[in-house]
Amino acid sequence: MLRKPKIDIISVLEENEAFIDGHFELPCGLHVQSYVDTAAVTQYPNLAAKIGEALGDLFDVRVDAVFAPTPENSILAQEVARFKNARALFATDAGGVMQLKGSMKINPGENVLIVDNVTMTCRKVREAISLIQMMKANAVGAAVIVDRSSTGAVGNIPLRSLLSYPLDTYEPEVCPMCKAGTKLIKKGAK
Repeated sequence: MLRKPKIDIISVLEENEAFIDGHFELPCGLHVQSYVDTAAVTQYPNLAAKIGEALGDLFDVRVDAVFAPTPENSILAQEVARFKNARALFATDAGGVMQLKGSMKINPGENVLIVDNVTMTCRKVREAISLIQMMKANAVGAAVIVDRSSTGAVGNIPLRSLLSYPLDTYEPEVCPMCKAGTKLIKKGAK
């Protein structure tokens, strides 16, 4: 049974000015009018620990490893792993291909929980699932701070979040902010 998160994530994000209005290009190429900068909160160990516990609480399953699809989310993986009494792993990008960092490994049969700060297209989560399955392990779910997709699942893998925050997105050629001449800020890594 899922428990109610022990953290009011909206208040935490607001208090740390993580909600930013403007004109942003996301790593997927889409444009949005608001951005959620989760690093504004995860930079503080006490908040990262609370968020990690809340993310871990989203899944009531045994977890052997917690996997972050990017180095920027290694803090989240560490805190969720601490709460779940598991190992923390993270991936790097090797020429456009996700791979485990250094000597980190996922063993066959292990239960792996994916953690991410924000998802919109679920691209990173899908890549993580593929990597985990390639290693003959079990992706038991994906826990994210902010779900801008509102999908609830990636294939047959549950996707759960502390905050569902869907946004209007625009292709660059039809973006009203581009048409208005609003300065574009690129966010994240491709």
